Amino acid sequence: MAITITGQPYTWTPRGQKLIYALTSTNSGNTGFKFGIEVLDVAAGKTYNFFLDPSPDGAAYFDLNPLVNLLNKENTAIHATTADQYTEPEGNSWKSYELTFTEWWIIGGILTENDGVSATATTAVYNGYLQLIDGYRPNVFASTDKTIKIANNANSDYMQSDRRYDTTVFAMAASLGITPSSNTVFIPCLPSDWGLLFVTGSDEYCTPTTVDSYRVAVFGTGSGAAVVNFTAAPQVGIPAYPQNIINSTFATMPDPVALDWNYYTITAYNGASVVSKTYYFINADKYGQNDCRYDNVRLAWVNSRGGWDYYNFIKKSEVTNQIERKQFKRVLFNGTNTIFSRYDRQLYDRANVVTRTLSITSDWVQEDEFVFLRSLLVSNQVHIVNSDGTHVPVSMDENNYLERKERNNKLYNVALKVSYSQDYNT
Repeated sequence: MAITITGQPYTWTPRGQKLIYALTSTNSGNTGFKFGIEVLDVAAGKTYNFFLDPSPDGAAYFDLNPLVNLLNKENTAIHATTADQYTEPEGNSWKSYELTFTEWWIIGGILTENDGVSATATTAVYNGYLQLIDGYRPNVFASTDKTIKIANNANSDYMQSDRRYDTTVFAMAASLGITPSSNTVFIPCLPSDWGLLFVTGSDEYCTPTTVDSYRVAVFGTGSGAAVVNFTAAPQVGIPAYPQNIINSTFATMPDPVALDWNYYTITAYNGASVVSKTYYFINADKYGQNDCRYDNVRLAWVNSRGGWDYYNFIKKSEVTNQIERKQFKRVLFNGTNTIFSRYDRQLYDRANVVTRTLSITSDWVQEDEFVFLRSLLVSNQVHIVNSDGTHVPVSMDENNYLERKERNNKLYNVALKVSYSQDYNT
């Protein structure tokens, strides 16, 4: 007698796909037989139990996905991390699940377990998603498609960002001595920007991932570099944007301001080996992507790879206040012989509900930046990141998004509306 797992998700897998376990048993043809499935959500300490009848082929197919509900941590100033790393705790952007599969029969109307016969499995799920076109159970460890692969063990591998090597074309790269390639990713940013780059910093679940450090190299009128070692964790946020670097508590971190920075690079390492693409953070104040006429609105959102991405909307920013009024009229009477006063209120406003919507416009957007911004439009975790690193939660108001594909050298602005998710008290 035996129960066998014939198919299961990878030990480190995105939540946005089928997470199917296929089971067989030598007893599945018996009358009254059922597969027992116990699922332990390790972070929450919750246990779920299921009993499945064999399918027509005698096997059982169990999808873990409906039990998975992941949100990246929000209730702290995560974007303003200045220490060596930000560690995402289990129970937020990732969870581990322990599954036990057993055999059961209905005997005399009573569901009875076949003691001593079981199989077990463990998987960890992170807050990313793939598409059906990527196929069933795409290999996030070793896929040749770098947009699927989440493990970092080569200099051609992406970190957990939807930015690609061709998302932003930096026309002035050659003048700064930079040679663009498929292993370089350009990120225009303002000196006031905060933010993180996520990586899987532990091989506890994602076995081929061996990231243990990252290197920051600053280039300007001078140059400097520092290598920062990781403390192993399944989800690590690298303090990556200018304000994180400027305010870093790491002792030997170079100061971009003192070096009058043009750009700096961040690369993930395993020992002396490069295990990610090189991310170039370009000083947008120097290279034409700023606008002093409007307040910059910086949006952060959880992307398809389970990390945070960022974009600055430097053009128009206006707030619309939509007020829903709850009013009633009362009979004029003040309980005195004068009945009512000339100053008495007849029409009362009880509870005004105020919805605040922010209309923002980007700078000129390149073709592949339209594709990059798609993950913003579909994200259910969006922040406005303030200049001090704190954030305000918002929700996207747009239900349609046009990705422009014209090959005529025209550039366009992107205009969006976001609603503040916190009430405006009145």
